[in-house]
Amino acid sequence: MDSVDNLINTLQYWLLLTALVAVALLCLGFLGYLFFVWWKNRQREEQSLNYVLLQIAAPFGNEIKIDAAEQMFAGFAAMKKGGWPKFLHPQPHLSFEIVARHEDIRFYLAVSRDLRDFAEKQLHGAYPDAEIIEVEEYNIFSKNGKVAFGEFQFRGAAYEPIKPYKDLPTDPLALLTAALSKMGPDEGAAIQLLVAPADDRWRTSGHSYISATKKAESDPEKAKFKVNAQDLEAIDNKCNKPGFNVNVRMVVSSATTASAKSHLTNIKGAFAQFNSNLNGFKTKKIRLNRLFMIDFLYRYRPLWSFFSNPIILNSEELATVFHLPNKQVEVPHLHWIYSKRAPAPAGIPKEGLFLGKSTYRGVTRQVFLSEKDRRRHVYIIGKTGTGKTELMRDLILQDINAGKGVCLIDPHDLAEDLLNYIPPQRAEDVIYFDPSDTERPMGLNLLEAHTEEQQHFVTTAIINLMYKLYDPYKTGIIGPRFEHAIRNAMLTVMSEPGSTFVEVVRCLTDA
Repeated sequence: MDSVDNLINTLQYWLLLTALVAVALLCLGFLGYLFFVWWKNRQREEQSLNYVLLQIAAPFGNEIKIDAAEQMFAGFAAMKKGGWPKFLHPQPHLSFEIVARHEDIRFYLAVSRDLRDFAEKQLHGAYPDAEIIEVEEYNIFSKNGKVAFGEFQFRGAAYEPIKPYKDLPTDPLALLTAALSKMGPDEGAAIQLLVAPADDRWRTSGHSYISATKKAESDPEKAKFKVNAQDLEAIDNKCNKPGFNVNVRMVVSSATTASAKSHLTNIKGAFAQFNSNLNGFKTKKIRLNRLFMIDFLYRYRPLWSFFSNPIILNSEELATVFHLPNKQVEVPHLHWIYSKRAPAPAGIPKEGLFLGKSTYRGVTRQVFLSEKDRRRHVYIIGKTGTGKTELMRDLILQDINAGKGVCLIDPHDLAEDLLNYIPPQRAEDVIYFDPSDTERPMGLNLLEAHTEEQQHFVTTAIINLMYKLYDPYKTGIIGPRFEHAIRNAMLTVMSEPGSTFVEVVRCLTDA
């Protein structure tokens, strides 16, 4: 009997020891996993600060369809890391954002500096005429504002599709931006989509589900036909396109908590249009509000998703949720570009008057006006307030600082304004002529000519002026005889330096 008790005690001891070892190994494994996740993402703050914010604007009235965005997102799949780097480093991610403030809705892309050139090429490939410029971080918050926020997760499995744009009656962006168009003063909202290439586990699960379903329904006696053929085809279509891990976040700032929650509800309601019979978006419970706002501001992807269904969208579904507006989106306050941009010509001068910089698709070139071009007719055309006078002032100052001569005939205030910018070394070169100044009249001798060519030029110009004033229709008031007499009289007077137009009259009357 004692031997049996000893055997039982020994078994209990080893079972307890085995259980303790198993628990210890599980704890060590869990702690090791947490440490690995921390080590893998230890540089994410530094990486976040290395992001640049690009503002994207589409031309007003463009007709680019949504499938262009689908091709763009398919191209973004190329940034996926393979091999060992995908285990040791997180996948690179982009942040597509729609930001609304009072009477203003804009589209942004936050991207790492390393991927900026790649991202701009993908965007221009889909939207050739889009304007992409680097801007400062936006701010939707006000000093005394109240904040409401939310995040989505999938309602179903990752391989189950949402409703694509091809199955929607109108452009889904219209409803989404309409929910953002009612922001009042000191209000703001942002929709943030963090997009990173997904691994193939979701695709493998989808294909396995399709195979298992078809196998179960191949036996007519056991088949229950719970899934119709159209749903299986939709799942298969999703699995055959590039997939992305997506985090959808929404943040609203308003004067009161009630109005902030109301705007947030409207935004969430706009996402209901993407829900299909298979999958859709549902609100994710946020347990730590402070950490959520840090993740939003720094554009962090979550370290793990133990308590939620992760969102996997393929290129078609991503294009459904985010794309640039076209003429079918008639929501007010959208930020458009109203003038088409073009690159600087290849043969522009590399010296002369500096006009400005031409930036086209990230390439910046200096634009100059050569001396040869300045000798021709140059027109500066634009509406009031567009900067014509400012451009002329800048060009004139360049000539003045370069020691060149300038003649300005100005009916407004540019001449007086320029006097404030004359450098000291050119002050003695300035001649300021104001015909309306009767206190300081300036004499103007029309016959002041130093060479024979100048004398004939002045004579011809004055005779033509007389024709315009007294005989514009060539009726004979001023004829060949008058022209001959005036020409000879003027040439005679100009032969004596310092003579004026008064001597021409004396020459004719005293002869």
